[in-house]
Amino acid sequence: MSKSIQSSMYTFLLRKRDNYTVNFQDVEKTNILLKKAGVIDKLDEMTNDEIAKILGVDAIIGGTFESEQSKSEGAAIASVIMFGGFRGKTGTGSLIMTLNNGADGELLWRFFKTMDDTLSSSTDDLVEHMMRKVSRNFPYLN
Repeated sequence: MSKSIQSSMYTFLLRKRDNYTVNFQDVEKTNILLKKAGVIDKLDEMTNDEIAKILGVDAIIGGTFESEQSKSEGAAIASVIMFGGFRGKTGTGSLIMTLNNGADGELLWRFFKTMDDTLSSSTDDLVEHMMRKVSRNFPYLN
């Protein structure tokens, strides 16, 4: 799921790139550089400035996405049948997105958002909804 979220976020930022004064590194390049450095599975043991040096970037966008399923898909479908509509809540998700300076790792920006997960939500739908909120608050807007 993390690679799917990473890819979806990059796609969203790429579509909106004309709105920003910064560029975003391709996630495939990012992942290849991390793999070549032998750290792709050790990122939680590294500082943001160490990661930025490996990637050759000025800043690091990072974060966490957590989701909690409150209903099974079967229970959600049963709710839809009983109560109508296809937007039955099946869980919640929360996103913490950070932007850290590449030179010293200092936190430059932090964004937190929670949202309901619904039966019809795919990963791309969730990311799209969250990133719309992020994009309104993201620094470096034109």
